Amino acid sequence: MFKTSLLQPRWKPFLATLLFLLYGYNGFAQSITVNGIVKSQGDQASIPGINILVKNSLTGTATDAQGKYTINVRPDAVLVFSGIGFLSQEVSVNNRSVLNVTLQEDTKQLSELVVVGYGTQKKSDLTGSVSSISEAQFKKTPVVSLDNGLRGRAAGVQVTSTSNQPGGATSIRIRGSNSVNTGSEPLYVIDGFPVFNDNSATAGGATVGPKLNALSLINPNDIVSIEILKDASAAAIYGARGANGVVLVTTKKGQEGKMKIDINAYYGVQKVSKTLPLLNATEYAQLVNDANGKAIYTPEQIASFGAGTNWQDEIFRKAPMQNYQVSASGGDAKTKYSVSLNYFNQDGIIVNSNFKRYSTRFNFEKQATSKLTLGSNLSVANTNANQALSSTGGGEGTQGVIVSALDFNPILSIRNADGTYVLESDRGIPIGNPVATALELTNKSVSTRFLGNVFATYKIINGLEFKTSFGADITTTGEKYYAPRTILAGSSAQGVGRVSTANGTSWLNENTLTYNKSFNKHAITALAGFSAQKYTRNLLTSSASGFVNDLLRADNLGSGAIISTPVTNLTDWSLLSYIGRINYGFNDKYLLTLTGRADGSSKFGNNNKYGFFPSGSVAWKLSEEEFIKNISQIDELKLRLSYGKIGNQEINSYQSLAGLSGASYIIGDKVVKGFAPGNIPNPNLKWETTTQTDLGLDLGLFRNRLNVTFDAYYKKTSDMLLNINVPWSTGFSTALQNIGSIENKGLELGIQAVVLNKDLKWNVNFNIAANKNKVLDLGSVSQILTGEINGYLKISDPVVIMPGQSLNSFYGYASDGIFQTGDNIANSAQKTAVAGDRKYKDINGDGVLDAKDRKFIGNAQPKFFGGFTNDFSYKGFDLSASFNYVYGNKILNSTRADLDLPTGQKNSSARVKDRWTPTNPSNSIPRASLNRAFLFSDAQIEDGSFLRLGSLSLGYNLPSSWTQKSGLSHAKLYVSAQNLFVITKYTGYDPETNQSGQSNILRGIDSDSYPNSRSFLVGVNLSF
Repeated sequence: MFKTSLLQPRWKPFLATLLFLLYGYNGFAQSITVNGIVKSQGDQASIPGINILVKNSLTGTATDAQGKYTINVRPDAVLVFSGIGFLSQEVSVNNRSVLNVTLQEDTKQLSELVVVGYGTQKKSDLTGSVSSISEAQFKKTPVVSLDNGLRGRAAGVQVTSTSNQPGGATSIRIRGSNSVNTGSEPLYVIDGFPVFNDNSATAGGATVGPKLNALSLINPNDIVSIEILKDASAAAIYGARGANGVVLVTTKKGQEGKMKIDINAYYGVQKVSKTLPLLNATEYAQLVNDANGKAIYTPEQIASFGAGTNWQDEIFRKAPMQNYQVSASGGDAKTKYSVSLNYFNQDGIIVNSNFKRYSTRFNFEKQATSKLTLGSNLSVANTNANQALSSTGGGEGTQGVIVSALDFNPILSIRNADGTYVLESDRGIPIGNPVATALELTNKSVSTRFLGNVFATYKIINGLEFKTSFGADITTTGEKYYAPRTILAGSSAQGVGRVSTANGTSWLNENTLTYNKSFNKHAITALAGFSAQKYTRNLLTSSASGFVNDLLRADNLGSGAIISTPVTNLTDWSLLSYIGRINYGFNDKYLLTLTGRADGSSKFGNNNKYGFFPSGSVAWKLSEEEFIKNISQIDELKLRLSYGKIGNQEINSYQSLAGLSGASYIIGDKVVKGFAPGNIPNPNLKWETTTQTDLGLDLGLFRNRLNVTFDAYYKKTSDMLLNINVPWSTGFSTALQNIGSIENKGLELGIQAVVLNKDLKWNVNFNIAANKNKVLDLGSVSQILTGEINGYLKISDPVVIMPGQSLNSFYGYASDGIFQTGDNIANSAQKTAVAGDRKYKDINGDGVLDAKDRKFIGNAQPKFFGGFTNDFSYKGFDLSASFNYVYGNKILNSTRADLDLPTGQKNSSARVKDRWTPTNPSNSIPRASLNRAFLFSDAQIEDGSFLRLGSLSLGYNLPSSWTQKSGLSHAKLYVSAQNLFVITKYTGYDPETNQSGQSNILRGIDSDSYPNSRSFLVGVNLSF
């Protein structure tokens, strides 16, 4: 008996079993029977899903013999069985007179079903734009959280790290940013429960450091598939939360059969992938003398300094990471279960930073009666992290470890002679000792998350099913911050402590009715539903300073001399929804999908509580037409067209109401607490609405060895939620209103190819996307300024939002080199400059350098981006290499702006050795000077393009003859390297950074970010 699996979409539900029965030699006549039917086409016979290519010519034609077709072949003929994804197999006839081939349904692979909102569909029947990521693809790269696993996997999905800390957050944009002020992260639906990844809200806001990734509480090892809904047709079923795209996550379920136990484990070591070249102690001392114009350090001192302290080497380390997972699944015809336990531990490459996660998941399904099925999806996770403060500003607090390590005086040692820490740098700028900050500062976060639901489905009649579910997402976060007196951040206040707790609870009830009916050439699936969800979050923060000692740290705030006023906060919102969808197919050629959802949200004004979000899409399977069927190379050809409206409700609660803000007043000699109006009410406040048109094509060629997906789309967001300046006579400066519009338009291409399919197999997955963003209208506002980036240089308004420009456009001066000796500075626009100062272009030619000479100098959005993966296998070995790339984006390198300024008041980049002097007329680095005057210009803008080898993995699957002796059904050993190399011109730590978190506006800004790491892992997968 010979068995093989049909792996590609159309024939995934079958397992082909070839039974060869020898009845004796009968000359040249050989009988080939496949499910009772074999059709002859020249030298090729075929049935649905299986092609039989006869090597060596036929000696006759097919004849009908009692409903079975006989093909006469030579006795030395070789039959090649292949099909849509069928792994090509050659079978020699060898004088056998009868060869029976039987197709049997494979209950393990259910027809290449794709998860869509509130149901599943065959991939061939999709009318919307949906990208699927299988478990095998997703797990090629070990990741901490599921959003990191999307990097480079799907066309149009851009993943950017906002912090490379262990458990750090990411920001994802699906087909660009749709808004200025509202959240633009996608909606995640985990086993039917919607979760918005708002890291700032989840973290609680106690610490001054980066926020943990809310999705890091979800164990990625439990995931079996991910679907990304990108167009309006696919995402409209989620209405007011679908405008930014939807990521559907399905976790493992039990299968019928005996218990299967899987053990997965890996251990690895990480190290910083790149450090920045800085001045050593000798070079820094020379810079100090040049900047001061006198000998601060004598020649004898300079000669004695040598290399000094390399502060980057002192804070970076080789850090271990490990992951252990045990899972069990199984069941019978009526009961199925899956349970897993996971432990993950990652130390950060900065000393004293780490992340741990303990998690468990239990999925269960029980067929209680022939009509009633009960089930549950439950997970519990606990994370414990200590976050390093890596930068100054950019959402990562003050006295950051990275900025301190880059700026701190390399002449100084870590500790004084008495063993105490050297507190700060000695050149006049308050820079804390980076080693002391990393080791002594406490910045802990402990979170527990329960996420799950219970459900029941009832088959009312044949084809009509009712499902009800109730779920909850309960998150508790505790944060603890303490800056002791022994480091600069806590020295002046004699210790600073802060404790915060945040509790968030979201419950959800959904009820759906689904009807399926097929008759003649018609197929209808109809869905109607009702959903209710409510979210509540409580926050408590307390702080104190002035501690006698650091023994108790933040565990006893009452021991502080100064107790700050505690802060409490309560936030809630609710959503009431009505859902409807109809899928109609005619003759399996022409498909129609109509979707509508009405959402009522507590976040919006009384006059606009409800919004309706409809969509429609059609598809035409040209490959089912007779004029295409005759083209043997085409297996699938489908055109898709969709249009719809979807919404965005991701703003803070109570924005439409007249709020009150607390205030303090002095009456007589007493301070009296009171309230004052906090904002202008707006009863007309409503959702942002995004309309989207998508034109797509799906193509399968050469027995589906080559599959191509192409999409072109246009999105326009109207009624943007903007804070608009209002007359001071109102008593307020701004008000939130629905004003303005923005557009995104782009192209996406995805290619899957089976290049080799013999003993050596080679599969390629490639995707590329280009998105063009433009602000269309801001109402009566001509421009929106974005404020100051905190840091050593405090860059003001580096991004300006203006109609006609992309959302993330940098705005500053145009640099023009360095003033040289002999230049006519008196007649320039910078009349007070001297030789060696940076020169800027006088754009308007008025002879004065001022704000009118600023212009748009770059954009953080790439021209195109994507990823590609090469998978090889040969016998028991497999090799996988995954790349992702970005091209054409710009990065505001605030770190470089700091390090290239040779003031001598802090350390500088090694590039400063090429600073301007009368004998070294540099045209890139200005002269050494105590003057910290700085203008933001294109000199701080860099090309952020890169190509990254994100993952390289080599595995060996032990032969079954070995594993069976040990009681194993499967065993695999592998080694893997992550972030092995990056090809880029960017001079910072890593080009894939976004220091301003999930902000729509301040993207592509690098301000002393936590560096990326390179890791090497060894792992094992065992199955019993």
